[in-house]
Amino acid sequence: MDARSTLDRPEGDRDNAVGLVRFVLTSLVVLSHSLHMYGRSLANDPMVLLTSGQYTLGRTSVDAFFILSGFLVARSWGSSRGWADFVARRAYRVYPGFFAAVAFSSLVAAPWLAARGVPRPAVPSWSDLVLPALVLDFRELGVNGSLWTIRYDFYYYGLIGLLGSAGWIARRWPIMAIWAASWAVYAAWFVSGVEAGVEAQHPRLLTCFLSGVVFYAYRDRIPLSWGWFAVAAAGLAGYGGGWWPYEIWPYRVMSLTFPLYGAYVLLFAAFRPGARAAKLAWLGDYSYGLYLYACPIQIMLLVAFRPQLNPFTHFLTAWALAGVFAHLSLRLIERPALRLRRRSSPNGRAIPPPHFRIGALARAETEATA
Repeated sequence: MDARSTLDRPEGDRDNAVGLVRFVLTSLVVLSHSLHMYGRSLANDPMVLLTSGQYTLGRTSVDAFFILSGFLVARSWGSSRGWADFVARRAYRVYPGFFAAVAFSSLVAAPWLAARGVPRPAVPSWSDLVLPALVLDFRELGVNGSLWTIRYDFYYYGLIGLLGSAGWIARRWPIMAIWAASWAVYAAWFVSGVEAGVEAQHPRLLTCFLSGVVFYAYRDRIPLSWGWFAVAAAGLAGYGGGWWPYEIWPYRVMSLTFPLYGAYVLLFAAFRPGARAAKLAWLGDYSYGLYLYACPIQIMLLVAFRPQLNPFTHFLTAWALAGVFAHLSLRLIERPALRLRRRSSPNGRAIPPPHFRIGALARAETEATA
């Protein structure tokens, strides 16, 4: 099967829309927050209307982020030089921007809001700031409600390292079994109707993350075809219940089917793009900063200009201002940190054996034909 007709892409391949997809998902999170802040989610959120209240734009985007993250982080493990290199890549990518966003939220946004009557905890000491940030646990979520997802994603990076080191991802079936167990726990958690806050989202987010890992492990066997896309989209529409009266289709379980059908729709959109979509991949560079800064900016705008704005002008204003902060974060923090990692990495080291059996076979074939 042609490599480009599956999810199995050659190393360094840039003919994809991953960056564009990430940027769109981040923007949808910002829009969802604006609708929520104005109390208009039920009336104006398209996903609420399409799924009979099962999903919001924000929840859909977060679940999609974890699926995409699972796929990309598994790929990062496969191309890493080992555990230390893998952890360094993730840490340099996540921590610098996160530290800056925590400092902005705690030392700028929170005092500004407190001066305008918005209650908040006492000004934190440096230990109260630094220690939680080290474990990516930002407690002032009233100031920056987006940061709660970062630590989940980072914890799962470590899980990928453990599974990869054990060789379970390369063998495929163990990761499929782990995903099935995670999905079963998620199903039980979902059916039980547990009202879980941001501290207890592992069943949902881990299942989505592992979906991405499974798709990566089987990437050479998963075709990117419009037929499969139609089936996956129909599955989402059916279980979403938006097209069927409740009397005909009462099974509102889109949350349980999203890690399967939604994963295929998402990865199809990311890896089967047209040339124009691939050229917009640079937008993904701004997605992390946009996600980190949008929420506190939205809250500040709400406090200062609520009567003058509506949900959509609020979204556009916050999106534009957060974009400026994302640009500064990228230029002044994220890219310098990544350059520092590259300079600190040992040069001239031999390319390590691939972690994935598929990669080993591909390399053997390349050497045989050279």
